[in-house]
Amino acid sequence: MTIQLNQQRLKAAVIGMPIRQSLSPMMHGHWFEASGLDGSYSAVEVASADLENQVRTFQQTGFTGFNITVPHKTAIMPFLDKLAPSARQVGAVNTVKIGSDGKLIGFNTDGVGFIKNLKEQARGWPRDKPALLLGAGGAARAAATALLNDGVPMIMVCNRTREKAQVLADNLGRGRITVVDWSERNHAVTGAGLVVNTTVLGMVGQPQLSLDLAGAAADTVVYDIVYKPLNTDLLQAAKNRGLQTVDGLGMLVHQGAAAFKVWFDMDVSYDDTLRAKLMTALGEVNT
Repeated sequence: MTIQLNQQRLKAAVIGMPIRQSLSPMMHGHWFEASGLDGSYSAVEVASADLENQVRTFQQTGFTGFNITVPHKTAIMPFLDKLAPSARQVGAVNTVKIGSDGKLIGFNTDGVGFIKNLKEQARGWPRDKPALLLGAGGAARAAATALLNDGVPMIMVCNRTREKAQVLADNLGRGRITVVDWSERNHAVTGAGLVVNTTVLGMVGQPQLSLDLAGAAADTVVYDIVYKPLNTDLLQAAKNRGLQTVDGLGMLVHQGAAAFKVWFDMDVSYDDTLRAKLMTALGEVNT
């Protein structure tokens, strides 16, 4: 039997630029069906200049909420009425809930997705060692916050623009984030228990990430949040060295599940059927 909230068809979406490649409609569509909810989820390409207008459109047309991806995770914040602690701590928003009164509440579920995926794919990762984080955008802020909350002793943040990395360290660091020049990224691999790429480098249509893993210890875990392609050059280089790897698909799914919970107060799972659908969409062999 189909469940209905508020006796109307539920609507949610994801906005970004570009957005055509998003797997979120497939993912949330699966959860609507599995949960028995009568709803739809769409991908809407939104330029920065049109961001506020699109937000108001969602408010006026009965949307329950929406996700935000690049490049709007911080730009969305001035249009919101309230920030949940997760968004306030990270300083970026990837999920908005529209209340029955039209109020907009911003959340960040990226950190939840990041750390849950890490723990599922790399049980026993060396959390007593520093982590090397490549990038300083919204995803990097979420990852850094999640790692600090999980007890990582030190994070080295390395970004092509050092100033942006310094802002992240100053805002989130708690004395446990240091900034590393981009030119020193290969050297920083030495001694890191976890190496994380949060940049778009290595994604389909983007330049490759150049990172030498020669200095990595045998127990170093390499995590790339990129999921198109699922097996990035960085992950393949790590596998060639016998290092444990974590791909980005689980992070996408777990942050999406957390957003679904925010909107509809319902738990959903990363089941085999969903994985098969996503792997097929990515053109990957489901093994």
